[in-house]
Amino acid sequence: AAGTPQAQAANPFDVFAPAVSHVTQPAATHAPVDPFGASPRTPTPPTSSLPEDDDFWGQMGFGQIDHAANVPTGCITPTSDLSVSDTSDASFTPEANPYSLDERGLPVGGEYYMVRVTTELLGAIFTSASELRTSLYKTASFQFVESLKQRPVVSFRIDGSAADTSGVEIGHVLLKVNGQDILDTDTAVRALVESPRPMMLEFYAPGRRQVHITKTEGKCMVKYDTRESMHPRTSREWKPKYVVIGDLLGKPNVIYMYRSKAEYDIAVKESQSRPRTLSVKVKQFDITGARILKRGQVRYTNQPTPWYYFVIVREFGLPIKISAESEEELSPVYNGIAAYLAESKKRAAHTPPSWMK
Repeated sequence: AAGTPQAQAANPFDVFAPAVSHVTQPAATHAPVDPFGASPRTPTPPTSSLPEDDDFWGQMGFGQIDHAANVPTGCITPTSDLSVSDTSDASFTPEANPYSLDERGLPVGGEYYMVRVTTELLGAIFTSASELRTSLYKTASFQFVESLKQRPVVSFRIDGSAADTSGVEIGHVLLKVNGQDILDTDTAVRALVESPRPMMLEFYAPGRRQVHITKTEGKCMVKYDTRESMHPRTSREWKPKYVVIGDLLGKPNVIYMYRSKAEYDIAVKESQSRPRTLSVKVKQFDITGARILKRGQVRYTNQPTPWYYFVIVREFGLPIKISAESEEELSPVYNGIAAYLAESKKRAAHTPPSWMK
């Protein structure tokens, strides 16, 4: 079912789609037009106790959040030399020069390409560009997002789908279906469903100097059922999970943990079906008011290399420990959590106390 142009997700899916051809076209080279304007010490009890937020999946009819884990955290104090920055993706800075538009009205520096699809469905969810300012496009300039307006952007892609095998990436913008201009998610859904096969899709891939696509998910090892704020003493105490921060279908303040990426794909697909049913298990943890206590490495005797980890202390609930075998694997999840907490801290700093309202 299609939503409004501002709806956060629109879909058709195709889990079993075969590979499709991917033909690259050079980006327009005409002169730009319409330039843009420019280790713990003395324990200290938590300072507040906010209740767990309502459960998104419960609201959707999928069951209730597991409140058994939501008990007071206890006394934990951060270690100053392991405290972390409030920023994420600090290494990326968009181009300092004002953006210019090409002859098709899109930012100069991107790439246009064609995809030929022969299957019924594509296997992707589209979200309007304007809805992605604080997620996938959070590193992009305001002008970049404004130029895309309500155009449909690939915000989720199923592994093995036609979109996946064709090389369509998260963050790419759908421009045309069989020559028809696509300006919003509603039009995208109708065109993808109604167009005859094979169909030709045209996409715009933003340049790397324009935006760093931010995915806040990944396969990690987790520990969330003890009061300890340190990493587990053995590698066997960790549980493998597919961790998603700010699920596109949920809330930005919730960490979702699935048993695998495949089950996450199933959950997203089922959330788009009618009636809505959820056949997979998902753990949810509210991180409103949380802080990152520490991060570092731990070496286990049965592992060839150190594991990277960090610890999250919540206002309500046990600490959450998340780890991976490399920094690269851990970074998307760490950056997603750090970015949300930093943004929340900024909002709180600009929000007057209740007695002033």
